[in-house]
Amino acid sequence: MKKTLLALSVSVLAATTFNVNADALIGSKLQTLLPTLVQSTKVIVSTHHYNELDNVMTALNVPYLALKVLPMAGTSLTRSQINTLAKDSRVKSIYFDAPLEYYNYNSGEITSGHLVHDDYGVYGEGSTIAVLDSGVDATHPDLLLGEKTIQNVKIAGDLDFAGGKNLFLEGVPNTDTSSGHGTHVGGTVAGSGEASRDDERRSFYQAGIAPKATLVGLGAGEAISILYAIAGFDYAIANSERYSIDVITNSWGGGDGASFDPNNPTNQASYQAYKKGIVVTFAASNSGPDDNTLNQYAIAPWVINVAAGTTDRQLADFSSRGVEGDWIKTPDITAPGSAIVSTRALNTPLGAAGPIIDPAHPEYHLYYASMSGTSMATPFVAGVVGLLLEVNPLLSPDQVEQILKDSADEMPGYKVHQVGAGHINVKAAVDLAIVTTGERAEFLNGQTGWSSQGVWSEVSETDNNINYKKRWAVKNSTLSSDGTFKQTRRRNAQISFDFIGDSVQLKYITNNRKGHAELFLDGKSQGLLDYYSPQRQVKTVAFRDLSTDSVHSISLKRINGTVSFDGILLDGQLVDSAAVIIKTDSNFAGSVGPSYENMEVSDHDIQLTDNVSMLNAVLTWSGVADLDFDLLNEAGEVVANSASLDNPEEINFRPTSGGLYTLRVNGYISVATDYTIEVTTSKLETND
Repeated sequence: MKKTLLALSVSVLAATTFNVNADALIGSKLQTLLPTLVQSTKVIVSTHHYNELDNVMTALNVPYLALKVLPMAGTSLTRSQINTLAKDSRVKSIYFDAPLEYYNYNSGEITSGHLVHDDYGVYGEGSTIAVLDSGVDATHPDLLLGEKTIQNVKIAGDLDFAGGKNLFLEGVPNTDTSSGHGTHVGGTVAGSGEASRDDERRSFYQAGIAPKATLVGLGAGEAISILYAIAGFDYAIANSERYSIDVITNSWGGGDGASFDPNNPTNQASYQAYKKGIVVTFAASNSGPDDNTLNQYAIAPWVINVAAGTTDRQLADFSSRGVEGDWIKTPDITAPGSAIVSTRALNTPLGAAGPIIDPAHPEYHLYYASMSGTSMATPFVAGVVGLLLEVNPLLSPDQVEQILKDSADEMPGYKVHQVGAGHINVKAAVDLAIVTTGERAEFLNGQTGWSSQGVWSEVSETDNNINYKKRWAVKNSTLSSDGTFKQTRRRNAQISFDFIGDSVQLKYITNNRKGHAELFLDGKSQGLLDYYSPQRQVKTVAFRDLSTDSVHSISLKRINGTVSFDGILLDGQLVDSAAVIIKTDSNFAGSVGPSYENMEVSDHDIQLTDNVSMLNAVLTWSGVADLDFDLLNEAGEVVANSASLDNPEEINFRPTSGGLYTLRVNGYISVATDYTIEVTTSKLETND
């Protein structure tokens, strides 16, 4: 469901301007200072809700600086005032406004990133990273439009008042005018360091980790809403070839601790980017140190989930943790995220909240600012991906993630659900990428590590819905996931099966005796499989982007030699060979409103039987309004939704079981609005 920009603020993941213990009401540094505090000291106060901030601060009767979006304010308080404020239930935290150190430089040092720059001459050249965030100030010397930032887009929407279309304003010099968050992120990824070109410590001292990569800015405003986030993904995917977009980095999120929902629109959007070959990074969130606090979008298995480390390569207290023993609720990698100095967008609150003071370079406060958070760690990883793709552009997204994990440094004292594979090591990752055989072509043909629902449904070669013609011998092999596969040399031998779903991968095991088989999809030849290789190995052949409301058939026919079959990876389900899909149409009508931000809803129940394989529901309405659309299961959980700016809204859902479901119409912005819902259910039936 749509949220206002304020409601789903980047405060969830975005920068804190300090490095503190986020689990305490009074930060650890401030706790240490309090017993001996005589004079007032600078602190940062956070409230649970933005609308409470001014009331809390006004009651103190002291000057304060409130941020425009985040529920935070900077002020100076005495020990007595701090203790009093700590008892206010509206206050979430009070932290010491600690001095900040330089750190984009340190990030390159502690991760061996500078060794990659200096010794290998690898700077991310040829890669393009899309920054989906508050925007990018491409007037900054380090991020200049047309040079570093090759496209800068402002995302806007008209909420149906001019036809319900997203509006993408291209070529905007500065799209980050009210936050500063996205500009900081962009500099961490690929800032050129131009404003620090002549620094005596190191030329281009404040450069990002991939200073020769290019950027595409996707500005969704001072905070990210689900709606604008999806629009940003949509633009990046649609223009991926136009700008050669390799990575989309996301330092935002929400729903910390929620379970993985593959049908969530944001997860669907990130999956489509992944399937297109784009690496997607997401911030783990800043809700640590408690367990089960990960950003719900970062736990999608096809994205790189980034935790935040400290200057001494420990885990930052604020970095969110997963759940021990839960493979999906686990970060993938830890990267520098504490006190990161990067590009500053002038006249923005986040930039002003983290100024840097360098006596040798007093001008730096105009160009750079310091922030902390998994928001800062995530673009660092995105930039490292650019380095990997420079040395090996044939890597697939799956390989990129695995290389980052396999090359990471261990973090003693921490568990996997806290830090993932460990602390990023840029040099080791680049070294491993150089010697890895790229599998991008296979990936783009459908051999992806993840299905649209997360894990693939793995079907054994012994499944009763697979039909064999002639004799197929059972062979044992440690290469097979279930320990066995089937093999034949019989003339006219073949296998066949029917399924419904979006994608399928057939597994087979090669041999050194040669062999060929012809593969058919829905009766049409897809060419020959060659079974020869010097050493046995498991290979796959894939088909994807298939119609999900049709029954598909696959058959494999031996031509010559030794051929094998080792089961199926399926984004769907096998069905009986006599199965057909029967479609049934139904309609609902109603009215909703007046309503604002889904205060008014209208429900329609629909009973689905166990043999329903797909539900398609289209919501249309008349007049000036913006309606959203949900599908709920019997437990009242949203299992699918549509919350765009479009009329109509459409839901496609593949149920795993029958039951009573509810179609819910939400009045996001509505007067009394009449609507209709057209529903098509696809049932799987067997012809006897």
